[in-house]
Amino acid sequence: MSAHIGPDATGPDHIGPGDAGPEGAGLIGRERDRERVAALLAALPRDGGQVLHLSGAPGTGKTAVLRHAAARAAEQGVVRVLSTAWAPAEREWPLAALHHLLRPALLQATGVPDHERAVLDTAFGGGPATPAPARLATAVLRLLDTLPVPVLLCVDDLDRLDPASRDTLRALAALCGGTRVGLIVTERGASGAPPGPYPRTVTLGGLPDPQARALVARAGRVTGYAEEQLVLAVARGNPLALTELSLGGGPLGDTACFGMLPATPRLAEAYAEEWQALSAPARTVLLTAALSASPVARDVLAAGALLLGGADAARDGLAEVVARGLVTESSGPADADEISGAVEAVGAVGAGVVEAVEVADTGAAGAVDAEGAADRLRFPDPLVRPAVLGLESTARRMAAHAALGQCIASPAHAAWHAARCAAGPDEELARRLESLAAGPCPGRAVLVALAALEGAARLSPDPERGAARLLRAAELAGERGLADQALRYVRRIDPTGLGTHGRALLLRVYDLLPGSGAAGRERIADLCAAAREVAAQDPALARKLLLAAARRGRWQQCGPDERHLLLRVAGELRTGPRDAWYLTVTALTDPLRVPGPADPHPAPGMSGADHRSLLSQAATLTVDFERAAPLLEETEAALRAQGRYRQLPLMLVPRTMCQIWLGGEWHTARALAEEARTIADRTGQPDWAARATGMLGIVEALRGNHDRSLEHAAEVEESSLRLGQNRQLSLAVLARAITASGTGRYAEAYDRLRSLFADPATPYAFEQFWGLAFLAEAAPPAGEQADARTVVDHVASLTGEGSAPLLRRILAYADAVLAPEAEAEARYRRALRPGIEVWPLLHGMTAFGYGAWLRRRRRVTESRTPLATAESLFRALGASSRAAQTASELRATGRATEGNSAGVPAGDAPGEDVTRVLSPQQLTIARLAAHGLTNRAIGEQLRLSPRTVASHLYQIFPKLGVSSRAQLAALMGTG
Repeated sequence: MSAHIGPDATGPDHIGPGDAGPEGAGLIGRERDRERVAALLAALPRDGGQVLHLSGAPGTGKTAVLRHAAARAAEQGVVRVLSTAWAPAEREWPLAALHHLLRPALLQATGVPDHERAVLDTAFGGGPATPAPARLATAVLRLLDTLPVPVLLCVDDLDRLDPASRDTLRALAALCGGTRVGLIVTERGASGAPPGPYPRTVTLGGLPDPQARALVARAGRVTGYAEEQLVLAVARGNPLALTELSLGGGPLGDTACFGMLPATPRLAEAYAEEWQALSAPARTVLLTAALSASPVARDVLAAGALLLGGADAARDGLAEVVARGLVTESSGPADADEISGAVEAVGAVGAGVVEAVEVADTGAAGAVDAEGAADRLRFPDPLVRPAVLGLESTARRMAAHAALGQCIASPAHAAWHAARCAAGPDEELARRLESLAAGPCPGRAVLVALAALEGAARLSPDPERGAARLLRAAELAGERGLADQALRYVRRIDPTGLGTHGRALLLRVYDLLPGSGAAGRERIADLCAAAREVAAQDPALARKLLLAAARRGRWQQCGPDERHLLLRVAGELRTGPRDAWYLTVTALTDPLRVPGPADPHPAPGMSGADHRSLLSQAATLTVDFERAAPLLEETEAALRAQGRYRQLPLMLVPRTMCQIWLGGEWHTARALAEEARTIADRTGQPDWAARATGMLGIVEALRGNHDRSLEHAAEVEESSLRLGQNRQLSLAVLARAITASGTGRYAEAYDRLRSLFADPATPYAFEQFWGLAFLAEAAPPAGEQADARTVVDHVASLTGEGSAPLLRRILAYADAVLAPEAEAEARYRRALRPGIEVWPLLHGMTAFGYGAWLRRRRRVTESRTPLATAESLFRALGASSRAAQTASELRATGRATEGNSAGVPAGDAPGEDVTRVLSPQQLTIARLAAHGLTNRAIGEQLRLSPRTVASHLYQIFPKLGVSSRAQLAALMGTG
């Protein structure tokens, strides 16, 4: 914006915010604006010139759209591009910007009428007076009309050009219609000049979330998901802010107090002109308001008066700032929107401790007037605050801090300002500053808490107390997914100087950091010992340590000694038998030991969100998905609102499980698993990324996307070996087994699923419970009914009356599939009793099993209803291979189906003569053989022996006049 676009530019000479560069894809987003540019360029050679006026706040991407237009015009090759932009040094030179725009045309043009040539010579040849804008605009238009091709004029920052150029270009805009001159101009939203004659004005706002994320990713400044979320919250879609903001690598600065990130020089420069135009008193008041932790106008004016030497100067400065629209002043109680935004910005950090950024401190003496309302200051554009701090010197910021520390009524906020300019240790000041980190710290308020703990640690006279404060900051950063920030804090701590509590907290922090999974099962004993040591002093920390130990024990498949230790320590620390935390540790260690549904109570001091999180985890591990699903959804929403992004995969992966069994369509399950993997990757949790990948593999296997499922399974296997977490291999086993079943390889599927039950002494969890359904399904065609019956009986012996409804339904399904001939029908009917509709997948599997059983017993008419039900369910879910298999069974009954048969793609169906010659079952076998399946694979899929399949093919070949499978494939359209 401060640099020129080259004098006869054919495109951008550098990349502006939101523009991709030579190898990029152009603008991110702005589709409608690109369409407007394309329409203007298309009309220019044919229908005449048009004018497009782009308006917006600093950093909204006006320059990027302009450069995009110049580049597209240059690509067309039939339009000449002339460009100009604001240059600070030329602001006082009349017509400097216009001359810069027209210089190439002035050098090349011939045939300009004498009158217009005289006007141009007067304007640019050093004449005694500047021509009137209308006359000069007419002459410019005649000049451009002499060029051999249409012309596109690109004018950036029109409102910042010298006045003579600006007025002439506005006059020119009224003359472009019907000519070969197109004009695109940009200017800021409030230029102070009268509006120009623009038939089409577009005000650019912020980018929507997906495009904002893409721009942040392309900028490459942020290091993780949580930092990206902070940037998105602070930037509010502003493209320049999205490309410039980040946490950086150093201590959090002044902007953290009001939940903002520091401005880079480039972002600050975008606001420099407005700042420079202010008087000295106005700059001082603006600095004080931008820096202040209190939004109360009285506090800001008092500090400004201290800096300026008088209240009148401060009031005059505030009036100027308000008149320019940089700050607004309002009185009366804060409305709900203000309170909501303020709480996010600074947070509810302790009762009576912190007022919100835009809400008066109703507890501070003198801060509120007699009617309960105080004048408050707001920044309409919040980016002005960090920009002003970036433009001011360190000395002036320190002076403002000192004044605010004396004038702000809130003790905690006064402590913040006093701490920013404190020279040495001060425990009392550190204690007051630390109080800013109390409470939940939602959203951007985490910046307030981290900066407060940083400052408190710096001010601590006692090194151990300072280390404890840094550890609190590291734990908070780690919990929010700010791994790099947590590591910076940990590196400043000397572990040798820590006491028992400090060492336990350090162990907790280590468990939050990337790479913590590298520690083996020996860490379980360390976590348990630390939990015992601090239980009396810090019960909340003890619970966190034991939960971390239990999770490690689950995913690393700890042995009986570790499981016994976990349950013993959990029993020692629990507050009662229905303690939600205790039940979760038990579910992680041995899910079948968890008692039946009840109303667990939260541990003392535990928040509602944390309580729901524990309940949802326990319900998921025990396959009580009906109970888990709403809890998971509520907890996920709470975690997002609080900015606890690191915990999101712990909710999203279980939600995927719930969607697989409870959902009516699996695309939702896939979306949840993909988001879980992305967040886990970007918050340094490779273990949870592997679990999400495993769930993706299962979803794709169920949907019939077998190649993709196997790719995911291979990724999980590689991650499990790298992480040393064998439990995750069970997810790969499930994905591979379901894929094998879906392609008719039941013997392979059974062998894989049977491995999940190899050690009866190992506690079973959801992987085994899921696997039980698919193991029972694969057993009959694999000839393993007797072995499968022993597995089902063993699992049934471990479950009690209080077990989850889904587990009881899976056992009922397995019992029906593996039942003796004389008892099968009664057991199928029991498995299909009302209530099965809650689990569409299991409902479809059970209905298919019952229908196939009926058809094999030649009860063809009866079989059609359950088979039709199963096909409808599988198609709704998106289970293509299961739907195709069910369709084959249904056709074998002589009934038409909803979709194509046997998974044959549309257009591959044989002709009418084939369908008339073959029976429904023969047609199904022919299609499967034409697709390359062996006799054994066809038999496994259709529940027939290989000999029976061979007999059918022996009859099919002469009927169709073929003698080989290759000829059959050609005839069926698959060769």
